[in-house]
Amino acid sequence: MSIVDSLRLVGSPETNRVMKGELIRLAGRGLGRRPAQPDRAGSGALIYPFDAELAYLAVRYHRTATRVLWDLYTSRAGRLEPLYDELHRDVRNDGRAWLWNRAAISVQARNVGAFPAGSRQIVGTVKNAILDGARAHSIELRVDPHNPDIELVVRMHDDALTVSIDLAGASLSRRGYRIEGGRAPLREHLAAVLCMLARHDPRRELVLDPMCGSGTICIEAALMARGAPLWPAGRAPAMLRMPLFHHLAGDAGHSGPLFADTEPLVIGNDIDSGACRNARDNAASAGLTGAISWQVGHFRDLSRDRIARLVRAEKLQNGLILCNPPYGQRLGDKQLGPLYRDLSRWCGQFRGWRAAFLIGNPAWDQWFGRRVRIRKTLRNGPIRVNFCLYDL
Repeated sequence: MSIVDSLRLVGSPETNRVMKGELIRLAGRGLGRRPAQPDRAGSGALIYPFDAELAYLAVRYHRTATRVLWDLYTSRAGRLEPLYDELHRDVRNDGRAWLWNRAAISVQARNVGAFPAGSRQIVGTVKNAILDGARAHSIELRVDPHNPDIELVVRMHDDALTVSIDLAGASLSRRGYRIEGGRAPLREHLAAVLCMLARHDPRRELVLDPMCGSGTICIEAALMARGAPLWPAGRAPAMLRMPLFHHLAGDAGHSGPLFADTEPLVIGNDIDSGACRNARDNAASAGLTGAISWQVGHFRDLSRDRIARLVRAEKLQNGLILCNPPYGQRLGDKQLGPLYRDLSRWCGQFRGWRAAFLIGNPAWDQWFGRRVRIRKTLRNGPIRVNFCLYDL
């Protein structure tokens, strides 16, 4: 076991570049500097030198990551006994202010199948080593798996066990604003990934989702444009309980939107009036009452002239259609193909715009029939999907 000091951003597979680009944008505005060049850990994780201010900024604002971890210790021990000995020694010798007396901890093991012991044995060994090592600092810890102050995560990385703190204490993708998710909700962080991949510029172009469902794409586009915090008033990430981060708890510069001067134009449309009602409620829960225009009807009836009446004329020349159309789980191929074809025809009226779609059906290219500029493979939960960007 050895002491390490790394900030790890974890997201969906194939999102490293997106997560890196978003952190650069946030750090430039929030900290006035550029983060160090990260190392890549697979296609869905970035590793930076640990920086308390950057860690807080990521937990507070980073929308394309699902977890922000502080890597503390790593070990290549092949058995439980040396794992305990190494971790106990390192906690005893660690002077970083991440522990305090009577703090409650929990330990979770993830992706540890390659270790020659079960996950429960690993959890017990790590827990005991940390409890015993903390006593060398005259710190008595409590174990509380349901409401911990510090959530520790043990993972296998490159044949080594890494012990980390989940700085948010929960998945960042669970924003808390979605009252109603609909029948096939898109995870919040993936909607933010789509905005980044499409390179939405909220200062110059509107966003239009013609099949918005529960409104997640529209909501994330509006929140990301303003650099809105992930944590609503009255809630705070778990990291602020740690002594190392106490000085950041009252930092007014890291509490409100980072780009408060940005006024995005976002339109969501759905044929289902109930879905639009849910989307409006979700937006209100996210603090976006009145900030998004919600329309009810078939996208075929949503003309460019109608959109012009909804928005400022100067932004009509630059628009982004951003959509997660049906994959076919509920619609048969006989309905899905014509839907894709009609969507392509409808897009034809928006010359000079861009259109981006998250596609989960191989029939898409055949029926949509347009030349794709960028195609990128992603995962929407268990489903392999493609992000496709077009110039219209």
